[in-house]
Amino acid sequence: RGRTMRRAFSVFLVLAGAAGVASAQAPPLLPEKDIAALANELSGETAKQTLEGLVQFHRQRGSRGFHSAAELVLERARAYGLTDAEILRFPADGKIFYGTQRSRPAWDADKAELTELKGGAEIGIASYAAQPLVLAQDSESADVTAELVDVGEGTKESDYAGKEVKGKIVLAAAQAGAVQDLAVGKFGAVGIVSYAQNQKTAWSGDNEDLIRWGHLDTFSANKTFAFMVSLRTARAMRARLSAGEAIRLHALVQAGQHPGHYEIVTATIPGADPRLKDQEIAFSCHLDHPKPGANDNASGCSAILEVARTLQKLIGDGTLARPARTIRFIFPPEIEGTVTL
Repeated sequence: RGRTMRRAFSVFLVLAGAAGVASAQAPPLLPEKDIAALANELSGETAKQTLEGLVQFHRQRGSRGFHSAAELVLERARAYGLTDAEILRFPADGKIFYGTQRSRPAWDADKAELTELKGGAEIGIASYAAQPLVLAQDSESADVTAELVDVGEGTKESDYAGKEVKGKIVLAAAQAGAVQDLAVGKFGAVGIVSYAQNQKTAWSGDNEDLIRWGHLDTFSANKTFAFMVSLRTARAMRARLSAGEAIRLHALVQAGQHPGHYEIVTATIPGADPRLKDQEIAFSCHLDHPKPGANDNASGCSAILEVARTLQKLIGDGTLARPARTIRFIFPPEIEGTVTL
């Protein structure tokens, strides 16, 4: 795997060197000796070790998991000898605006279990401890026992026609945030089970066992909880409900929004030219994502951290000349973190 990632880095460097070249005879962006030095120093194993560390954390915005991931990146940036390595902190309380973006409060979860009560037993359906992805972001605490009602997509009033959902949990095909104001706010449901699928036209297709990351509307007045389940689980539930069977669920959730901070890890390799060093070339990947997500974008964060390590090492030992401009590495939460900067 290390060789594979090293080859990928090498291809990237060669392509980067060739970008914008007018003809095949034009010189590369970097001398061959520099390309060779970079290819020899870049380590797929080092990047992979960083990735393995990051995916241990449920990295939702403003959460304890995100903070732990940020601390991991910071510790490695300092160990690699990068300059001005720090975590920038911006208040996020649901009131402060950054540009046109209203800050979203931090959100943490401690526990969430969804079970079915059947024949005197509780049968597990979803567990936050086992798979944090099953709890929709911005869910609030609850301890509810209620029947399940199928509302189809759940996004139109007609989806609720002839159905009594007050005091019950709704099963919906749409994302929980698109359902809550109707289901909870208008019709009195106490919670949501969603089987929304991720990008039906993309790679995930109709995979029955995938569970999509889910979210409620951060700023909705109709606070509730939502669990995410797979198509297989939802289709089995729908078939039972269609046959007239009652499904009684118990939802236990300990979670909620709270004032917090957007945290952004940053570090630099200072430029050498006094006239140009205040200009910065930025490498950035977002650090937040549900556990155990790797490619959106912990793998990117691991890759650019390895780029930082490699450049710093080769500049430090004199193999590469220090760049004229400063190179900055930035690891923000997606969207919100980018806007704050």
